[in-house]
Amino acid sequence: MALGLFLVAGVQAQSTGVYERKDFSIKLSKDKDTDGLYRVVRLVVSAGNKLVKEYRYELPEAMGEDMVEAVSVTEQDLNFDGYLDVDVYLGYVGGFSNNTRHEALLWDQKQHCFVRAQGYNEIGEPQVDAEAKCITTAMSAGPDERVVTYYRWDGTVLKEYLSNTWKMDDEEVVNYSDMLNLPFYSIDAKLDGRVSVVIAFQKNADGIVAGYIYYPKAKNPAPIMIAGTVSRDGSGEYYLLNEYQADGSVSGIINLSGSVDEGRLEGAWVNPKTQKQMKIAEPYVSHEAVKWFNKSLLVPEEPSNIGKSYAFQQWNESYKSMMGGQISFKAAGKNKVHFDCGNTAHNIALGKSAVGRPAVLRGNVFEYNNVNECGYGFRATFFPRFVVLTTTSAPATLKCFGMGASFDGIYVKVKQ
Repeated sequence: MALGLFLVAGVQAQSTGVYERKDFSIKLSKDKDTDGLYRVVRLVVSAGNKLVKEYRYELPEAMGEDMVEAVSVTEQDLNFDGYLDVDVYLGYVGGFSNNTRHEALLWDQKQHCFVRAQGYNEIGEPQVDAEAKCITTAMSAGPDERVVTYYRWDGTVLKEYLSNTWKMDDEEVVNYSDMLNLPFYSIDAKLDGRVSVVIAFQKNADGIVAGYIYYPKAKNPAPIMIAGTVSRDGSGEYYLLNEYQADGSVSGIINLSGSVDEGRLEGAWVNPKTQKQMKIAEPYVSHEAVKWFNKSLLVPEEPSNIGKSYAFQQWNESYKSMMGGQISFKAAGKNKVHFDCGNTAHNIALGKSAVGRPAVLRGNVFEYNNVNECGYGFRATFFPRFVVLTTTSAPATLKCFGMGASFDGIYVKVKQ
């Protein structure tokens, strides 16, 4: 029998009332077949004396009385929403580690019913970390190595966020708790099939991408910050990332297309001055953590930690020089700042906050309208090492700037 678990649910619509979680009782029923063995168990969900739903789970293997005793149900908050969910332990499946099978039902307060969790039955020996609000597994990766994998919920789907392989004799213990806000991706590849490179990043729901590029065989290898955007269409994702030096100058451009979740990628690293391209060959995508990236760049910045100056510079072939943008900020009270921005990457866009009308931060974001007489408006979103400026007003408001110019861009913090 295959080790996969199969669920068949039968619905008993005996009541049309709206239930609360406290109304439900859970009972696991184990029935022998004609051979005297247990192959299927039933999870009976009732409200009072009414059957609401019955779930049938196929066991990993036929079990006798002694083995089936271990099959059990635990009610606990698996997705950290304050409501008790249901973990169904279905037994041992063999192997050295991660060798148990579980299913889960999650309480959905909006629908006032249980829904089946996806992905939970694909991991073994899940451990619930209520403090970090994640599910973890730990397993052996050989006689001297262990792997801890971190999962978090996306609705009812359990997704892998990060995996940390460590040697048991490691003297340096790296804490990755600050990386569990978003899924982590690591791409091991070779530029033109010869230059080893690691591209590691996270991406948020707004399509902002940030991380580092690392050249392990460089003379003095050190991670270099990358930041940019990801867009999506029917064929997959398209990444446009810049490699930033500490002064905000762009030293490389990374183009990627495909799907990181499917491990299907192609692209190139581009020299911004010469436009020479190096193909990203043999890309291997994983969630495997790297020691030089243990603090997320996509956590919201605290208003009190906003820098005084942010900038970027990129090569402009038409002018044969580096051109870019700069924005400065000056505190104007609690969660308020004045700004002065200039972006000359392609043409000229200049503007600053009006006297007596500072920008007001809500969390790590402010929106400011009517920068000039044309009514230009933009949004600033702050992260620990950069700020993202995005136009929010209509195209007609750009007429006060040079053709094709705006404040848009990623500006690197250059002065705290």
